[in-house]
Amino acid sequence: MNISFIHTADIHIGKKFNVNFNSGEGKKRRREIWETFDKIIEVCIRNNVEFLLIAGDLVDAKHCTLDDMKRLSSKFSEARNTEIIITTGNRDPYTTYSLYRFIDWPSNVHIIDTTNQIRQIDFADKNLCVFSVGLDLKDKQKERTCLYDIEVNPSNINILLAHGDIFGNDTEDVKIDISRIESKFDYVALGHIHQYTEYSERIIYPGTPEPLDFSEKGQHGIVFCKLDKAGIEKVFVPTAKSRFISKEIFLQQDFSYDKILDIIKFSGDYISASKDYYRIILTGKVDMAIDMNRLKTEASSFFQYIEFVDDYLFHIDYDYWIEENDDNIIGQYFKQFKASGEENLNRQKSLLLGLSVLLNEKGRMTDGN
Repeated sequence: MNISFIHTADIHIGKKFNVNFNSGEGKKRRREIWETFDKIIEVCIRNNVEFLLIAGDLVDAKHCTLDDMKRLSSKFSEARNTEIIITTGNRDPYTTYSLYRFIDWPSNVHIIDTTNQIRQIDFADKNLCVFSVGLDLKDKQKERTCLYDIEVNPSNINILLAHGDIFGNDTEDVKIDISRIESKFDYVALGHIHQYTEYSERIIYPGTPEPLDFSEKGQHGIVFCKLDKAGIEKVFVPTAKSRFISKEIFLQQDFSYDKILDIIKFSGDYISASKDYYRIILTGKVDMAIDMNRLKTEASSFFQYIEFVDDYLFHIDYDYWIEENDDNIIGQYFKQFKASGEENLNRQKSLLLGLSVLLNEKGRMTDGN
């Protein structure tokens, strides 16, 4: 007998974003996360999926509301033929004040409500046992040594559902020594790492269904599996409505305003620019006469969202300005800047701002004469 299940994690309902979103963008992105969650439930219903495994951080507890939790409960009830098992992660720890405690969950939902001992959920009719332990407050809970004491019946299909780090990059409470337990389980459904990651064919991080910031590249989705004691069939199903895309553009000092604008405009195709989140890293040299602030504002109109990282320098010919203004304050101004140290963009912006003031003053003096 095989079972069918979807494995997901790190949905982060209620997420506050660590990017330069305004309030409108943040609300839109949270709405997209809800829409993708709804899609996961629809996939369960439409495909008669027997189990939905959620490996922690379903919600972002600091910002998730009671209304959010009620909405989750209502949506889960629609998938009445799917058994839903939810363990807790470092962003939605199972604590005294956890909102998971204050919801009447439908009968098909199983919340892992232990953080210091293993919870075993048996589905005898499917020959399935799911083992899990939740997370308490990050850095407060000792390493979950109970994970290493699990005893399984080898005739059952045994699944471990856990939120944690098997690569040794996080704190003790989140760490899992996978080498001590991997041989016990037919599948290990993990959460915590936001990119799809296969430790082995049966030990998997599905990643986030929707990417959450510019560090989360590539495809994002869920894992659909059919599993029995003999083998596994699994498919990665993309779900993300939007991507976070970073691109570096190398500028040259002879590029015109319009050329730079076109390079930025065509860094994404029309469909991508209308739905994805772009970060453009500008490097190289720019003609000092180009108003980059105006250019970036104009470029922004071609994207649903775009932000810039200024890692370029202006091309400033100090010798030209000094020679042309040898007899006035502008020449002295450039001499002072040339001698004052290493080039950086903020220093250059200060120079150009001061130059514009001096040129305006010079123009007024000329008009007065």
